[in-house]
Amino acid sequence: MNILYLNNSVHLGGDTKCIIKLSKELKRSNKIIVGSNGGSLEIEFQKMGIKHYKIKPVSSINIFSIIFNIILIIKIVKKESIDIIHSHHRMTTLMSKIASKFIKVKVVHTQHLCIENKFYLTRLSLKNIKTITVSQGAKKILKRKCKLNEKNITTIYNSIEVECKNKEIDPKLLELKEKGFFLVAQISRIIDYKGVYDFVDVARSTVKINKDIRFLLIGEGEESENLNKYIKQGNLEEYVYMLGSKDNVIEHLKYIDLILLCSYIEGLPLVPLEAFSQQVPVIATNIEGTKEEIVGGENGFLVEEKNIEKFTEKINEIFNNEDLYNSLKENAYKIFKEKFDVDRYIAEHIVLYNEVLYAK
Repeated sequence: MNILYLNNSVHLGGDTKCIIKLSKELKRSNKIIVGSNGGSLEIEFQKMGIKHYKIKPVSSINIFSIIFNIILIIKIVKKESIDIIHSHHRMTTLMSKIASKFIKVKVVHTQHLCIENKFYLTRLSLKNIKTITVSQGAKKILKRKCKLNEKNITTIYNSIEVECKNKEIDPKLLELKEKGFFLVAQISRIIDYKGVYDFVDVARSTVKINKDIRFLLIGEGEESENLNKYIKQGNLEEYVYMLGSKDNVIEHLKYIDLILLCSYIEGLPLVPLEAFSQQVPVIATNIEGTKEEIVGGENGFLVEEKNIEKFTEKINEIFNNEDLYNSLKENAYKIFKEKFDVDRYIAEHIVLYNEVLYAK
């Protein structure tokens, strides 16, 4: 089959990683095309020999951009003989849905986040469209808040790639590891809803009690400059380090002892899965999506949003209890293999594609 993957951008993020993973596995026996406004991971598709079409940005609703993109999608479908458009953004899904009225093509959407707004726009985009959610929590919201038909929604849990060609490790991470520090990290975009300021507050609270722990932020985003100032204002430069974005997270996780995820909104975040694959436990906020990955006391702990004290408590509990830590590590890998295997992820997508293509 010929598949067109569409997204607003292909910057570093869970949605793009999913497209890369699907493209890599499916291109062996299918034709894969990608369309987006571009981004830092566009080079990954070039390496795979996958053609990338550039669309206009869709995050802001501009009627001229929408018309341009609809026409472009129709042209791509015709030129590349596309059978299925698999869209990963509600606006690219809406445009694909409109395009499908003028040309024969099937449309599939993946909902990556547990949305908190724009329910009407989401309903408009996804009504009568076969939709994949990355968690049961995301499915629940589409059903209840967007009033979408449950029969058109399928949950496929994310998986991750554990192989990485780039073995280069950040020098600061190696330095801290060599000095024997217990390393706690958050790997995410540096944006407000990822709880990055809470992460710094947790670090501040923790190092007052334990000077043998260091905190690392891996990622970039619109709050990077402000967050760096926040760290300096708190005189935490010795304890909290911003390492920037890394394209080989798996390799860095081999040197990290514990992952925090302080997010307020997720779908099914990939970072816990990446951590579990390397036997790294996770302490995360008790929110939809994330709580489907973490079993409290088995592969990590769940903490209520913004509860700095509880995050600090759990970090120290793990640090001070070697038996607990080893048990969390062992279970993390076991649950990853049982629930989030990549072969299952690909197989479930193929089944869904065939259902859509051959539906009566």
